[in-house]
Amino acid sequence: DPWLFPLAMATHSREIGEKAGLGDVIQTGREVVMEKSEFDKNSGLWSVATRSTCGDENDSTVISSKSVINAAGIDADVMQLKAILALRGTGGGSSVLPSPTFEARPRRGQYIVYSTPKLDKCDETTTNSRWVDIPKTVPIRPIQPIPTERTKGIFVYSTLYNQIVVGPTAKDQSSRTNNTLDPEVAKELAAYASRIFDRTMGSSQSASDIDFDCNIIGEYVGIRPGTTKRDYQIHLHYPAKFITVGGIRSTGLTASLGIGRHVVQTLLSPLIPKPEHFMTSTHPLKPTPLPDVVELVRDYHARSDGTIAIHGH
Repeated sequence: DPWLFPLAMATHSREIGEKAGLGDVIQTGREVVMEKSEFDKNSGLWSVATRSTCGDENDSTVISSKSVINAAGIDADVMQLKAILALRGTGGGSSVLPSPTFEARPRRGQYIVYSTPKLDKCDETTTNSRWVDIPKTVPIRPIQPIPTERTKGIFVYSTLYNQIVVGPTAKDQSSRTNNTLDPEVAKELAAYASRIFDRTMGSSQSASDIDFDCNIIGEYVGIRPGTTKRDYQIHLHYPAKFITVGGIRSTGLTASLGIGRHVVQTLLSPLIPKPEHFMTSTHPLKPTPLPDVVELVRDYHARSDGTIAIHGH
């Protein structure tokens, strides 16, 4: 489950921040307003402006920081351009922070998620209350085609919850925000799944098999933060203590711990006189292990409010 991994990192960041005396380092419900932020060249400090994501214009907060890590995903290039505008207001600009060397190239990936294949009673208005015998085949390992230079292809795999997922597609688009479902792509995914499972599997856009349609959990579109460059775009701009971490696509989940360590090591030189002492600390702060997945799922259903509680948060 890819959602549990960032949840674990957020939980451990909060815990380590409190142990290190930094307080609660996780701020939810806020967004950065980079164009209204400032950088003091004399003190080397950023004043990062933030605002509430709930639309309250009066709810603004300024965070003082020695550095800025630009991990804005598909908007990493835009965020760097906004930072340049902010620096121009304080006598800096492109002389302190150059323009990004890459440009975002959004690539959309569409998915279909099916429920566990088992005997399932469908809605009466759909199938006249008859029992539907759905195949019990659940992929033990991901099924994928031979990758190409452009894409790894469409996967068929099962989740921790024994759901079947088909996707993603790989389609370039100009919009950074358009995540609407494409009915033609939905049909293609359903046809691909049908070929893999040797039976007709439908989608919300193509009711090709009414028996399986009622077992569709949902469909969604994700937008990959592709760029004009093939590799990850991690660049430190020393004078501004500003580091951009862009172009991190799906492989970034596997590489995230290594990327995080690389970013920290890169930032240490402009921030700490002797960074080697920091990286070889004999007293590392160890986070508390997260609860078992089964326990989290049980807690999720028990709360009935769409949330879970981890370590009191």
